[in-house]
Amino acid sequence: MTRHTAAPGRYEVRLLLWLLEQCGGRARVPVPTGEFGRRQNKPALGVAAVVEALQERGLVRAHEDGERPPPDAELTPEGLALALRLDAELHDVGALHRYTEDALLDWAQEQERAGHQPRLKEFFVAEQAFFHGSPLGQGDVEGSARFLRQVGLLALSGDTVAARVTLTDAGRRCATDGGGVSAYLAREPAAVGGLHIGSVAGDVNVTYGSVMNVVDTIRDQAPALDLSPERLAQLIRDSEELRRTGALPQQRGRLRTLADRIGQQLAAAPDSVAAQGLLQTIGPFLTRLLG
Repeated sequence: MTRHTAAPGRYEVRLLLWLLEQCGGRARVPVPTGEFGRRQNKPALGVAAVVEALQERGLVRAHEDGERPPPDAELTPEGLALALRLDAELHDVGALHRYTEDALLDWAQEQERAGHQPRLKEFFVAEQAFFHGSPLGQGDVEGSARFLRQVGLLALSGDTVAARVTLTDAGRRCATDGGGVSAYLAREPAAVGGLHIGSVAGDVNVTYGSVMNVVDTIRDQAPALDLSPERLAQLIRDSEELRRTGALPQQRGRLRTLADRIGQQLAAAPDSVAAQGLLQTIGPFLTRLLG
């Protein structure tokens, strides 16, 4: 069983997100589901089956009322919480990258167990090729595949979708562990070589784990900086790129560029008190990268 098997399926997620939109972000608001079926080109009985599956998970409540299928459905409080989280992650480039990396590794493990050595393009017809009900783009998949190759978890025969994909020994350990690529790399810095970066205070070792801690801190505290939506999104994108770059050896120049840009964004934040608090937390790390 893969790590994604227990998650809601593609149409279940789509219905949750559609109900979220239709109910105005409120639980216990009955919504007709016939229009969902028409938009998804799914027959009434198929929509009814999706509603039933979500009801079994405690995420929606169906209203049969003796009518023909599909039934009206309402989000439960648990369903609303999940739908809100899924919607937020759909607009989160970091969540997209982490999902794609994990999905590729999960898929490669499935293929290996089946005795296949697939090409990357075959991933696009796999169950895992949908992020919260939306198909992954070719650029995201190719970028994540190259990242997994660079950190030693996948072997690729080329740089395009025609490349054959093979798990490395480290990739098998990561996939079997089931905790995700980021968590594995944070625990296994030796697998990616580490980053040895000089600073004004002397030589320091910046591990992937320390990069992850900084990225998580930025993501947690950035909403309090009172940045515009565009600048907040850019800060999150830069922190996510820092996460990916921080897993790769010999990326000192790029890490310095990102650290400098993040520092400038924090220095210019409207809420100077929140920005100063964040800088006090991550400042020593940024200084090491800039040294």
